Amino acid sequence: MIQSRADAPHFDLWTEPWITLERPGGGRERLGIEQTLLRAHEFRAIYEPSPLAVVGTHRLLTAILQAAVDPQKAADLRRLWAAGRFSEDRVRAFGLHFGVRFDLFSSDAPFLQSADLALQPAKGELVKTAAYLFLETPSGSSITHYRHGSEETQVFCPVCAAAGLVTMPAFATSGGAGIKPSINGVPPIYVVPGGRTLFESLAASLLLPKNLPEVASHDVDKAWWSREPLVGHGQEVLEVGYLHSLTFPARRVRLHPGELGAPCTRCGQVSHWGVRTMVFDMGESRPKDAPIWFDPFAAYILPDDTSGKGPRPVRPIAGHALWREFGALFLPHSGGGGKAANTRRPGVLYQLANEDLGIPWEDYPFRCVGVRTDMKAKVFEWVDAGFEVPCRLLSNERAGDTVQEATSFATDCMAVLRGAFRAASTETRKGERHHGLAQRMIDDYWTALAGPFRGFVAGLSLLSPEQFETQARLWAQSVVREAQRAFVRAISALGDDAENLRRQVQGERICRYRLRVLTQKRYPLHEEEVND
Repeated sequence: MIQSRADAPHFDLWTEPWITLERPGGGRERLGIEQTLLRAHEFRAIYEPSPLAVVGTHRLLTAILQAAVDPQKAADLRRLWAAGRFSEDRVRAFGLHFGVRFDLFSSDAPFLQSADLALQPAKGELVKTAAYLFLETPSGSSITHYRHGSEETQVFCPVCAAAGLVTMPAFATSGGAGIKPSINGVPPIYVVPGGRTLFESLAASLLLPKNLPEVASHDVDKAWWSREPLVGHGQEVLEVGYLHSLTFPARRVRLHPGELGAPCTRCGQVSHWGVRTMVFDMGESRPKDAPIWFDPFAAYILPDDTSGKGPRPVRPIAGHALWREFGALFLPHSGGGGKAANTRRPGVLYQLANEDLGIPWEDYPFRCVGVRTDMKAKVFEWVDAGFEVPCRLLSNERAGDTVQEATSFATDCMAVLRGAFRAASTETRKGERHHGLAQRMIDDYWTALAGPFRGFVAGLSLLSPEQFETQARLWAQSVVREAQRAFVRAISALGDDAENLRRQVQGERICRYRLRVLTQKRYPLHEEEVND
């Protein structure tokens, strides 16, 4: 029986409040998409407990604005920045044409879902719990992250269900046989422009046509609101437009709403409608032999021609502080070889560096978000870090090369620490006796370098390229100093008997000597500077 509109489940993301926003002076307010865009200049940023949902929501809003504003040349973006807010006429015109496509529970065009699936579970459908909407919520055979309990008890209000849906185009991962990741493969680290307001963050995310992904289709762009609301099971798509990529339906989904009248297990808010189950299966993907899709908000490592491997996104690595990827994420690189890998920073960074957009910033703020996986179905953690990048460095290849070489030098010093500790503790490569202590030494080393690295980058922004070498030498001194301190702290914990004391002295000599040799090779410093 078809329900009347008054009795049918309904939640219109275009008008219903579901995006939580932070006010500049404190406090929060929840708005629908239309009001979020019209009042973006009034708020500081999107607020969500999950940074993955923040990125998903930001990419959805960016896609809508890309279509509504449709910037064709730098002058269009300069006018936008001068206005300081998004055009009410353009936003309302978009809503007039496509607002009906944002109803979460629509019977014939549900948002980011396949309309050929029923609103209630049907015989033969692969029904799963709503827990599958969030990577951080344990479901199926996935490991428990931040919450403990049975996935069958999870029930989400429409606000949380929407937050889960918008994360999938960016963060859908492999999930077993036949379940492939989204358009960017194993999720990369996403670089999201920030700003003093949400308007600035979104305006800095809009791209000119020449800065869109090279393989993006200009003839066929199946943005969610303009395409047929059907998602084929396991359908491979070769031709993808930019707006299609930002709303990529990597999963074939249909939420099953029911009357709730109880708190949402994720946010605690009481809602009339809730979602306990859904159809959740493989949706769209790109063929294995398709040209790589360079997402404008992700950085890539470019192997040399002899490796036989293609480009791959910069992804989180266990125990790897995100600032170590600063050069790859933000700065240009000459590609002149050397120890540091060639990289390609996000396209949005390229546009900010090379176009006169009238942005009144001296430092560009960015938020970097990613998830660490086993490159398959297991998800271990998310990473979330903020950076401010001096504008003077964004178009300076010499700065990019200097930073890449600096982080490479610090990595080589880490290898020296490991080797010297092994020699001093009689630990073999396969031994586990002092593995925990050695790892704490490495963690202490990288933690201690975070502050000096910020100073190193800030110093580069104040210098001419001819003076970069001096700044690099100061960095090398800091690295060696922190490496020696970390080594002494770790080796001192082995014990104070005669044999261990002898090994400590010998280990310190080995560490100091190897660091000196490495430094002289990479940065020809005077011996007294290395030992300072």
